[in-house]
Amino acid sequence: MKGLEARRRALRVMTRIAAFGALVAILTVSACNRGSGPRVGDRVPDFVLPRLDGTVQKLSNYRGEVVMLNLWATWCPPCIEEMPLLNELAVRYAGKGLTIVGIAGDENADDVRSFVQETPLQFDVLLDPHGAVGTEYGITGYPETFLIDRDGKLLAKFIGPLPYPGGKATPELVETINQALGTI
Repeated sequence: MKGLEARRRALRVMTRIAAFGALVAILTVSACNRGSGPRVGDRVPDFVLPRLDGTVQKLSNYRGEVVMLNLWATWCPPCIEEMPLLNELAVRYAGKGLTIVGIAGDENADDVRSFVQETPLQFDVLLDPHGAVGTEYGITGYPETFLIDRDGKLLAKFIGPLPYPGGKATPELVETINQALGTI
């Protein structure tokens, strides 16, 4: 009888410990997700980063434009695959209020310069060798793209490559951009 009661008591203690552990895990995960970058409708954090030519650019300098902010790296195959789409969007929306800005997360700026020489890009490329912007924006990997309205608020976030089956922007992506620009 004493042995059975001791086992029951031990089982209750183990159950309480497991429940406490689960509670700690849930609270930890929820705390980590709380600071995971801007959410749709939030004003995005401003930053200052160097361009390839050494001059610097602030995100807030683009206020009044809709900004498609693409975080990428030269060592990331999906990032490289979406560059033609970003170029096409930059050309299609040139002078219509959309500015595309690429932020290269490479540690070595020379890798980015070489890539841009081989693959001319039709948009600004900024350097973020320490990944500070990616951290502040809560990215989980490359590429990630943020569509920011004229007032600096997040309209949409795309985790992974932009949708472009067959090398063309999906109608949904074009509609999202056009809505941001107020053209539909």
